[in-house]
Amino acid sequence: KWRRLGNSLYLRLLMRVSGKAEVSAQVIAKLKEMVDTSPTEYPIMQNNTHTAKILWNGTNSSSAVFSSPFMINVRPVDFRTPAITKFFMENLTTWGDPRIDLKYGGNNVGRWGIASGPGGFIGVPSGYAAGSSVEKQAYFRSDAQVTNSITLQTDRFTGIIMNAAEVDFILAEAAAKGYINTTGEDYYYKGMANAVNYWLPALFASPTDPAVKAYAVAADIDWDNSFPLNSTTQGTSSKMGLIHLQKYYAMFLVDFQQWFEYRRTGYPLIPKGSGLENGGRMPARLNYPLISQATNPTSYKNAVAAQGTDDINTLVWWQKP
Repeated sequence: KWRRLGNSLYLRLLMRVSGKAEVSAQVIAKLKEMVDTSPTEYPIMQNNTHTAKILWNGTNSSSAVFSSPFMINVRPVDFRTPAITKFFMENLTTWGDPRIDLKYGGNNVGRWGIASGPGGFIGVPSGYAAGSSVEKQAYFRSDAQVTNSITLQTDRFTGIIMNAAEVDFILAEAAAKGYINTTGEDYYYKGMANAVNYWLPALFASPTDPAVKAYAVAADIDWDNSFPLNSTTQGTSSKMGLIHLQKYYAMFLVDFQQWFEYRRTGYPLIPKGSGLENGGRMPARLNYPLISQATNPTSYKNAVAAQGTDDINTLVWWQKP
């Protein structure tokens, strides 16, 4: 499993820098070697038994060893207060996604523990204008709100380091771009199955279960080889759009990976409201902490001189062509 994790992280990093002109040829060659030429030399995550995670104890104790940090560091009222975005909720409801379907949870609580509002599973628009009248509806339930049900505040499985579905979508992208010798379709459906089955292990019998494709067809998110690789137009399908929309949900709770992949690809196509700051631009990086600037000024100045202004819009190395 350690080799699988290491090689899977390698795939993540290779894809992360694949757009850099100075290393692109080496990246593609290594991807071909790992996947097409010598796969036995590079074992990778194939299913959810290979997913790397910290398994929490699943209790509502705030002091026991391996209690979830959502339980230790977050008050129940603070856990359930933030609203969920319209983009996040609208896709899940449109697809009839089993991760929010009440029948797949327990005691009328879905697997992800999302509570609906008076209008249903309704989210708030991203970047709504200041002063707008926006009603919070859908939110994540806190542990204190439920009895004999699972919420993400105490869920054992939220400590994800890297999951098998992410690997599937990396390979789907590599295939769609012609980096490896296959189409993206099989990896796309495999990623969908592994993403759902991580939370609901018995839902799909296997990644090749016909129910996976049937679900995708019914939700209108099925693969089509005639789609273009890219499209920046809302409502226009593309292979990268399909892959990264599903990858976005597969990487839910996987540290900052959704942000990293959005910065790399521009996907998924997230609506931008008029209330967004920074000119509506997604920040490219974080500022260096003040303590680093104060205690290590020489290295800080050298880093800024090498990479550019210490500003949230300064592109990191792999974002530059």
